[in-house]
Amino acid sequence: MSNMATRQWMVTHEWMTKPMHQREWIERRGIMIWVSEVFSSLGSGLFLVSLFLNSWWGLLIGWLIIMLLKLPIHLAYLGKPWRFYRLFPPFSNAWKTSWFARGVLFSAFFGTFAFFQLAISHPFIAGLIGPAAMPAYIVLAVLSGVFALGVGIYGGFMMNFCKGIPFWNQSLLPIVIVLAGVADGFGLAAGIGLAGGDTRMIALAETGSSYLLLLNIFLIIVLLMTANYTSAVAKVSTKELLTGREAVVFWVGLILIGLVIPGAISLTRILAGGEIAHVMIILAVICHTVGAFALKYCLLKVGIYRPLLPKVAAY
Repeated sequence: MSNMATRQWMVTHEWMTKPMHQREWIERRGIMIWVSEVFSSLGSGLFLVSLFLNSWWGLLIGWLIIMLLKLPIHLAYLGKPWRFYRLFPPFSNAWKTSWFARGVLFSAFFGTFAFFQLAISHPFIAGLIGPAAMPAYIVLAVLSGVFALGVGIYGGFMMNFCKGIPFWNQSLLPIVIVLAGVADGFGLAAGIGLAGGDTRMIALAETGSSYLLLLNIFLIIVLLMTANYTSAVAKVSTKELLTGREAVVFWVGLILIGLVIPGAISLTRILAGGEIAHVMIILAVICHTVGAFALKYCLLKVGIYRPLLPKVAAY
């Protein structure tokens, strides 16, 4: 065997002895998965929060984020998006085993139910129909909320299902992802309240955001501590986040910009008795969005496969 062939064989089989990064969902075409999942969190989080705040505009923008940004990018990743119907029964049973397929189904069902919910709750149409629309609205709101939750959480289960990546094999991961999305939804809702001059919506959104940001910081700490003791490979992932190649994105993009700054702004509003400069609310919305991109980037980037041989080589 020539030296070149020997080298090629060694590189090809490194996955047998060394932890190897997954690249399918974060590099080249995989960037679409990253962006799609960020919009999943932002859209579903805003929709769920807007259900609680009873904001029609929030519901509409959350629906648009999922239908016009998340779903097209998700389908484009498939390579032949015009065949998307094959993900639906009875054309396929992929939904039984694939969280990727379930994500498309959740998005489609959400889009349908939420569309009719938005239609009958629009002030003009609601005025024409009157109180008779209320039972239908409640049913549609429940169904839309359930599928919005599915859109927000399925990405965590999709990662959780990859048994070869120990860092993702934590039951806490889907919870971290969906709660981060809801926290970002509160941040976006505050921006919508600012645009509409709704001080009550701003106050409720900022209050909800402050509590969830604190909870998310705690859950991320627990997630990293658990991963550190799960396996040697998961410990490598944690090290990359804290001190390795992804440390800047983690500490600056996620912790500082995505969590600390919005949390400080919310705390400032509380201490100021509810009054806060509009520019600070806009800054918080921007920080929430940056944090959403940073969180998914970090999680996908430190997805490292367990080597075939049990002993992990020096990394």
